[in-house]
Amino acid sequence: MKVPLEWLNDFTTIQVEPEEFCEAMTMSGSKVESCESVGEDLTGVVTGRIVDIKKHPDADKLQICTVDIGSGHLTIVTGATNIRVGQVVPVALDGATLPHGNVVRSSLLRGQLSQGMLCSVTELGCNVADFPSAAADGIFVLPADTMIGQDIKTILHLDDVVIDFEITSNRADCFSVEGLGREAAVTLGQPFEPVLPAFRADCPERSADLADIRIDAPDLCYRYCGHVIRDVRVGPSPEWMRRRLRGAGLRPINNIVDITNYVMLELGQPLHAFDLNQLAGQQIIARRAHEGEVMRTLDGVDRHLKPDMLVIADRDRAVALAGVMGAENSEITQDTSLILFESATFHAPAVRQAAKNVGLRTESSIRFEKGLDVNNAARAMARACELVELLGAGRVCQGMIDVWPVRPQPRIIVYSARRINTLLGTNIASDWMVDKLGELGIETVSSDHGLKALIPSYRSDLVIEADLAEEIARLYGYNRIEPSLLSGKGTTLGGRSREQKYLEKIKDQMIAQGFFEACTYSFESPKQMDKLLVPATHPLRRSIQIKNPLGEDYSMMRTSLAPSLLEVASTNWNRSIDRAGVFEIAFVYHPEQLPLNQLPAEKRHLGAFLYDENEPQSGGEYFRLKGVVEEMAIHLGLASLAFVPLSDCPWLHPGRQAAILTSDGKAIGTLGVIHPEAAANYAVSPRTALLDLEIGPLLAAASHERQYRPLPKFPAVIRDLAIVVDVEITAAALSTAIVEAGGEILETIRLFDVYQGPQVPSGKKSLAYNLVFRSFTRTLKEDDVQPIMQRIRNALQEEFQAVLRE
Repeated sequence: MKVPLEWLNDFTTIQVEPEEFCEAMTMSGSKVESCESVGEDLTGVVTGRIVDIKKHPDADKLQICTVDIGSGHLTIVTGATNIRVGQVVPVALDGATLPHGNVVRSSLLRGQLSQGMLCSVTELGCNVADFPSAAADGIFVLPADTMIGQDIKTILHLDDVVIDFEITSNRADCFSVEGLGREAAVTLGQPFEPVLPAFRADCPERSADLADIRIDAPDLCYRYCGHVIRDVRVGPSPEWMRRRLRGAGLRPINNIVDITNYVMLELGQPLHAFDLNQLAGQQIIARRAHEGEVMRTLDGVDRHLKPDMLVIADRDRAVALAGVMGAENSEITQDTSLILFESATFHAPAVRQAAKNVGLRTESSIRFEKGLDVNNAARAMARACELVELLGAGRVCQGMIDVWPVRPQPRIIVYSARRINTLLGTNIASDWMVDKLGELGIETVSSDHGLKALIPSYRSDLVIEADLAEEIARLYGYNRIEPSLLSGKGTTLGGRSREQKYLEKIKDQMIAQGFFEACTYSFESPKQMDKLLVPATHPLRRSIQIKNPLGEDYSMMRTSLAPSLLEVASTNWNRSIDRAGVFEIAFVYHPEQLPLNQLPAEKRHLGAFLYDENEPQSGGEYFRLKGVVEEMAIHLGLASLAFVPLSDCPWLHPGRQAAILTSDGKAIGTLGVIHPEAAANYAVSPRTALLDLEIGPLLAAASHERQYRPLPKFPAVIRDLAIVVDVEITAAALSTAIVEAGGEILETIRLFDVYQGPQVPSGKKSLAYNLVFRSFTRTLKEDDVQPIMQRIRNALQEEFQAVLRE
């Protein structure tokens, strides 16, 4: 929230430098995002009075002005047509800097020396909305009584400091200048001066006689205050109000709208002004929206409402979406003469959901969705009436209409200084705690059960004793708390869950295999499914659409990790990185049905890609990624994983893909080489291998149990076996047959070469295996190994018609 420092000074005295103030506020819990001087890029511009004007002898459209700047006279050439002798105008001296980096220099203009420049309002970094009296396309003429020789920043109040605070969602009271002023007063040890509005109400008519207010949804509208203003005069706001609104980041519009925005910023209570003559029956009803009801908001957009939304309506139609924005049918115009101010409190979750559903988040909804102080509504209304009289914007009628079905009970927290000191590890005096809490508006009284803190209604974040301890800690200063060992029964031993441990193992294994971890967005574009070659009827097309996306590229929740990982692969490939391996562990989202009426299934997946242009073996990336999965299975204690040929995964090559199955036959993922068309769509290497693995079933089958055996005492016998088979036969099937035929003394089997080329017949391929034989009871001899090798060759020949490669 942006707040001019000058506005904060209305509530307390800030006598330190802005930088020191920002540091103190941050340390006390009100974090400062930035601190900037409004006119720091405007220098060397002063006020001057025009004492003489002459025509330029060599240019019909130029004039030569003599300007008194207090310290002397300057000659300035200008083409402006709205200047007159006696006017006070901004004068940029030689060397002056203007917004956007422009520097003014003395120069010759058609042979005449110009010692500076007369400035327009836009050249000063302002606009006509900021200063309505300024000419839109001429020199900015200042009031005649303006002192000359003064810095223009001082005259126009462009020397103020604007501080941007980061307000946490639990501190609704700090979404106001008054709330931040209270924090500043406590932080600096200065008195706090709250807003105490007072007004005359010089119109004899009663608000209740001119408008009727009813709440039909008390569970969504807790309180509704209304006040009628007669003889409204719509016009520009005074300069001081426009300046403060502009400093807080809001655009001045007119005095009535500016009053509602000013009160919202000052007290944190959004207001709305209705043209009472436009309300059917001059009636206000807080009700639920009707099914199919449509309302055009002030931004000119038709909003389709739902029955769970709260609207403010007149007798015939909705005139505002409660807490979000008013309707076009009752807005304030130049012809408005009778208005009704609204100051209400609504159910925070309902406002948040309504703003989300219609895709409209406003300054008003931001405050309402945090939960507002129901006791602040009447005070904010009184402040608005006070400003109406101060600005001469109308006549305030007698009495406020206040509909308040259920009044909240005061909240009390019992605490003790001893328990708070134990919790914080401090030794802070009880009196100090009571005094500091009192400065925050939290009154403390003694009772038989200890100290009772009477919580003000604007501090909805204070619920338990620990919340008071946090207030004490931040005001005492976290940096002043000495480090100490934890003590007491509250000390617990932390630890990681089984799932967290296994996820860490998976990450460690992927990193150990040379992969880098990625973290991509959970949102993606619908176009990704087209690039991935996913058919229109495929389950991955059933995605959750975001109602208020950042853009089309982030408009749906992802159903697969492949698109985002392929974008990463494309980035690497197009930067001439010839080898890349990246993985990501993240959720994908699968709705049970659309439109969404329940939470979707969130499944954690492991996705990875690998390509290596230096890999000599065709398809080597596939086998290396397969080896990564097998190694991971070993470290997770899985009995085994099977790789079964697959052909229906649209983004993988139809002849180079496999389903990954657990020992009980459950499919948990896919592995394969990218489809050539998909590779072209993403601009990635056509050799890219992709892995998609569901983590849940993987972890369910994982085991901590380990089987150990002693180190071998006897040497191994190593043999290589190269066979030629049909290209359709998988290496996994051959490996299974070799293991079965090899018996107990076959210790390990490793595929180390796959070949297709001129040295094998067409339609055939060669696979070479490394076999290791070992016995744990004796040294193997040739006579032991040779029969088993023959048995393996026979098994391969009978089942796969395999022949030895010559």
